[in-house]
Amino acid sequence: MVVILMVIIERSELDVALKAKWLLLYGRRKTGKTFYVREKSKYARYFIVTRGSELIDVENGERMTLDEFMKFLPLLLQTGRIVVDEFHRLGEPFFSLLQGLSGKGELTLITSTRHYFKKFLGESSPLLGLFHAHEVGLVRPSDALKFVHSIGFEGKPLVELAVLVQEPWLTPTVESYGVETFDVLGTVLKDYVPGLVGEIFTEEERELTKRYWAILEAVAGGKVSTGEIVGELSSRGLMENASPGAVAPYLETLAGMGLLERIPVFGKRRRVYRYRHVSPLVDFAYYLNAKYGFFETGLPQKTVRRLLEEKLPNYVEVFFERLLSQHYGLQPVRIEKPELELDVALVKNRKLYLVAEVKWKEKLKERDIRKAENKFESAGAEVNLFVVPDRSILPREPENARVFDWRDALALSP
Repeated sequence: MVVILMVIIERSELDVALKAKWLLLYGRRKTGKTFYVREKSKYARYFIVTRGSELIDVENGERMTLDEFMKFLPLLLQTGRIVVDEFHRLGEPFFSLLQGLSGKGELTLITSTRHYFKKFLGESSPLLGLFHAHEVGLVRPSDALKFVHSIGFEGKPLVELAVLVQEPWLTPTVESYGVETFDVLGTVLKDYVPGLVGEIFTEEERELTKRYWAILEAVAGGKVSTGEIVGELSSRGLMENASPGAVAPYLETLAGMGLLERIPVFGKRRRVYRYRHVSPLVDFAYYLNAKYGFFETGLPQKTVRRLLEEKLPNYVEVFFERLLSQHYGLQPVRIEKPELELDVALVKNRKLYLVAEVKWKEKLKERDIRKAENKFESAGAEVNLFVVPDRSILPREPENARVFDWRDALALSP
């Protein structure tokens, strides 16, 4: 008999959250909530709620109705931690019971709906303050780097594979294929991403309409402002009102689902945002679909590999932005000035604190360094970083910035 053991990505922020006596984990589907709790948390009973509001004990297969579970829950809480996965499928009587049991025993609730979490713990909710709430999103860059390094990778491949395993469902593929993951990624994305997005909409009790689909494609294709996105929808005949306000509710919904995120534009008098996909893999899949009808027809693996190599520097930029913003506790912003474009810009107390130029190439020339030095001088930030795969490829170090390569990134992943 062959036993296959899958390596777990250690997630530092989740390890801390799991210590809470009453814990609520929420986030979009396939971010590893269930798997991590099952593998890392100590619990007495683990129940998953079916769509018919029946509770199943995943260890022994025992089934309970909601009435039976509510009757036994006070006793169950005396035996150790109780986990209820997809708890949002239960109704109001369960929530009232929780209010009455407040502070007794240890309880973990898990939900794959972000909008339901807000409703559950909103300002008028009687359960507000009873739980430590923690959102489970993509794997943090620091944890992704630590995992990929633990399976034997360094240098440029370390960072590029870490970009992929931000989506924890791709971890078994990376663990098995290593750098050859880039050769099989097309098959994985074609089969997985449409189903993943469909599941997210189903759990959020929303219909995946053509407008939502078109927005996801538009953002993947580089349309990042509300004006650009509404223009794309209008050109497809999907929106008659071509004002940015018409698309705003759709963008808000997609951001609320954890599919898109919005980044503020720095230096604007009024709040202006730019949108992008949270997941680089979902972004890449929708980019392929927008250009080539990828979900219907597929593409040769060599073509997918070539197109990913073209897009990967952009995903690496976002990866380093997240790594640095999480480490320093700073707000990412977009710089939109004709004379100044920066790959990474982080703000502290409304002032530009850290900027970085990411040159994800095999070789660099003198002009690459001079161009970066000019940008750093114009930006006037306190910290300047010149991010490269390995400092050994530099003809010289920039005069006004610190070189930051894979070793420095790994050092931020204790």
